[in-house]
Amino acid sequence: MRFFFHIVDKYGLCPDGIGCDHANDDAAVLHAQRIAAELAKAGEFFRAGVVFVARAALPGSPSCGGDEGPAAPAAKNLIKP
Repeated sequence: MRFFFHIVDKYGLCPDGIGCDHANDDAAVLHAQRIAAELAKAGEFFRAGVVFVARAALPGSPSCGGDEGPAAPAAKNLIKP
């Protein structure tokens, strides 16, 4: 399944126009947590944002190569950096 990882902060939405293929919701949420952790390293500017995970309606094309890891919160949750 293809998932999109949009960044939302006080300035608005930064949409992910490419997305990544993951086997399931748990793997997509794990990827979002990694994105949030990287954003948090950037300092205070990005700590006010969240990573919003959205599942594509249709199957996607190439994968971004993310891990399909163990359990994580449901993909509909927002992941804070």
